[in-house]
Amino acid sequence: MMNFIVTIISALLILTFGLLNEVWAGFSYFSLVLFTGICIYWLVILIISYINNYIKNVDERYKLYCAQLINSTNLTSEDINEKPELYFKQFKRSLRKEKLLEIAKVLVVLTILISCVSLFFSGDIF
Repeated sequence: MMNFIVTIISALLILTFGLLNEVWAGFSYFSLVLFTGICIYWLVILIISYINNYIKNVDERYKLYCAQLINSTNLTSEDINEKPELYFKQFKRSLRKEKLLEIAKVLVVLTILISCVSLFFSGDIF
């Protein structure tokens, strides 16, 4: 929730500075700096989220996957304990789509950030 509040406040400031561009051209730099800052903020949030979900909490997610597998199929916990490497491999396969989506989000934000920084240093803002 805090992330969206920060984003909304930043978006309002970016919009305000963009509208005040008519008064003084320097406001466009404030707007660009705020937009770059919010991109860096979301890039850090997405990377931390990726690390927490797919690197640190793998065991917890695997346990949840096994519980869902037991509840939705005719498997028992003994079946899973007999061949844990097979089910862990299936678990890793099931995470591919989620991982690719998270990596795509990070790449989109990184692309926007790089374009903002290159626009800022080129001097062709508006």
